[in-house]
Amino acid sequence: MVVFLSERRWLVALLLPAFWTAGAEASAPGGPTSWLTGPALQRQLASPVDVYWSATPLRAALVNLSNAQGVAVLLDRRIDPGQEIDLTAGAVPLGEVLTRIADDRDLAIAWLGPVAYLAPRPAAARVRTLAELRREERNRLPGARARALAAPRAVAWDDFATPRDLLSQAADEYGIAVSAIERVPHDLWAGADLPPICLVDRVTLIAGQFDLTFQWADDGSAITLVPISGDVAIERTYPAGPLAQRLADEWTTLIPDSRIRVDGDQIVVRGLLEDLERISRSVRPSRPSRAARPAPGPDEKRFTVRRAAGRLDQLLAELAAKLHLEVRYDRPALAQAGITLDQHVSFHVEEATLEELFEAVLEPAGCTFERRGNAITVRPAP
Repeated sequence: MVVFLSERRWLVALLLPAFWTAGAEASAPGGPTSWLTGPALQRQLASPVDVYWSATPLRAALVNLSNAQGVAVLLDRRIDPGQEIDLTAGAVPLGEVLTRIADDRDLAIAWLGPVAYLAPRPAAARVRTLAELRREERNRLPGARARALAAPRAVAWDDFATPRDLLSQAADEYGIAVSAIERVPHDLWAGADLPPICLVDRVTLIAGQFDLTFQWADDGSAITLVPISGDVAIERTYPAGPLAQRLADEWTTLIPDSRIRVDGDQIVVRGLLEDLERISRSVRPSRPSRAARPAPGPDEKRFTVRRAAGRLDQLLAELAAKLHLEVRYDRPALAQAGITLDQHVSFHVEEATLEELFEAVLEPAGCTFERRGNAITVRPAP
């Protein structure tokens, strides 16, 4: 039996012994889960929840919490789903609850788009970097093929699905072939339901659970499954000027597990995506406060957009066409910050100014913009 108390929007699940979870935005029972993405997901992760688990099977606890909060969680196949977990948390942010679950079992959470991937620490540490490497390779494919392969699609499978079938299904949906699928051993998986993700993230989440990644065919018509190499890292170069060595020393302290060297007035960093993101955040200047901006005039146009979602570059192109603006990209800076234009974003605004409209689109992607006349230049957010 499931009891839903709509007044305070609490979900009390009595299907499982000694289990209770409550949250500010629990979804109603029955019907498919509406997975949160973008800013809505970030707000939900910051929202407090109350959890009481006593000898609760891990998978059952995660499924209940995931569905109640609208946050997709995928449990790695190498983790025993029946192990029991005890956890009590009162008014604790949802993101912290997920971290506590992972820490309690010496696991880790990695976010691949809107999916929380709960996995052994080594697998969780490299999954985003693996996906980013494959994404960068995909973006170098012919334009039309790259755009088609970047389109996000919802993913779901039933109990007793085999990972080989899941990989074949993903390839079929995108019109490509998959080779060396025999590298994936026979296995039976519990059912899952995930929000829209691109092919790269989908294959990475499935094949990565067998220590596999993939290589693209030159024309993007096929992928070949290959073992993950021992060195999973991204290399990026940052202009640094005459203080390159001093800055390199600071970064070595900030990200000690990465390899950093000075090359003239540039710094070359090789490390995981998360470490490169920490560098990008450290070099961005502080943003001006919104409160310091002049108030909009009474005749300034306002915009309302409800539940819009799609690829960042496509959303910007559509807005630019409707508003008669030109969108430009600071591509070197975006590349250095690890920001891709094909990422999936969602936004919602009510009575927003033009500035607030573009902020709503760009902030979830880690971007900002500068407007000069009818031209909008997109660059990494400070």
